Amino acid sequence: MSIIKPFTGVDDRVRLADAVPLPAPYVLNIFPSNACNFRCAYCVQSMNMAALISKYGFLRDSMTSETFAKTVSQAKEFGRLKLVSFTGQGEPLLHKDIVEMVKIIKLYNIAGRVDIVTNGVLLNCKMSDALIEASLDVLRISLQGITEEKYYSIARAEIDFAELVDNIGYFYSASRGKCKVYAKTPDISLDPGDEEKFYKMFDGITDRMYVEKIMPVYDGVDYSRWKMSLDTDRRGVSHERRKVCPFPFYQLDVWPNGDVVPCPAIHKVGNLGNVNDRTLAEIWDSEELREFRLMHLRGERMSHGQCGVCCGPDDCAHPEDTLDRNEGEIMRRMG
Repeated sequence: MSIIKPFTGVDDRVRLADAVPLPAPYVLNIFPSNACNFRCAYCVQSMNMAALISKYGFLRDSMTSETFAKTVSQAKEFGRLKLVSFTGQGEPLLHKDIVEMVKIIKLYNIAGRVDIVTNGVLLNCKMSDALIEASLDVLRISLQGITEEKYYSIARAEIDFAELVDNIGYFYSASRGKCKVYAKTPDISLDPGDEEKFYKMFDGITDRMYVEKIMPVYDGVDYSRWKMSLDTDRRGVSHERRKVCPFPFYQLDVWPNGDVVPCPAIHKVGNLGNVNDRTLAEIWDSEELREFRLMHLRGERMSHGQCGVCCGPDDCAHPEDTLDRNEGEIMRRMG
């Protein structure tokens, strides 16, 4: 029986305020591809290419084997990370080498957990078997409703929804518990009464399932058609608005071209360099990243040109990661 539990989150999460500064990141997010086969109305991919380039300098590129090899080699210097996640602003399964990427991360034992965040449409039996054989730990599937009509309305994609459900069921059955399967869908993709149908539909073919709240993640996307509040996070948990963004304190993100940033925001905020010119360890210990963290701890986030328009700390940060009210102690530890 599947449990109703948020898409993100793990059960062994530590209280971040007690742990920072960290000698190495907990999480390394690798963006295999910025291309996507969906154009979801609430996502940056709904914008046309000219707008993406003009506003964000965003390109729908893919990571080369050379850039990936350098990322892996440099990640090994950290020892063993908690998580390597294949995620980003695009669809990871579009990358022709995604299975090999998973195999390599697992071969070098770089992380305690390896996962992929995907829309699942390319998850046919062949892909499923290959990912399971590669020893993927978690498959996190972002659905866009429970009907083909809703998929077209939200994602501008024509899919065979029954086939998608069957493919998820195949993966779950074939993995025999070796790889956990999480499924979520946004609240805006469901009509009245659909939430119960969603949970019934994916009960028994996933380990976790959840309906998430959509938040105004991208400042270039029009969210006016939906009612949203940052008084809760995407999991529906109420909290005080957060002043300090926790992401730069525990993760690094590598874009397809090798650029390294301290959070997954579309702005590439605080671009710290590139794996082709500077190692991940050098970046993690850099004065630039230290100053970026201090900027947050000093309460200056909202006056920052890019961080100030980002809702990430109030959207997807976890309660255990809250650093507010611990700023002084953390700055003393940082020296």
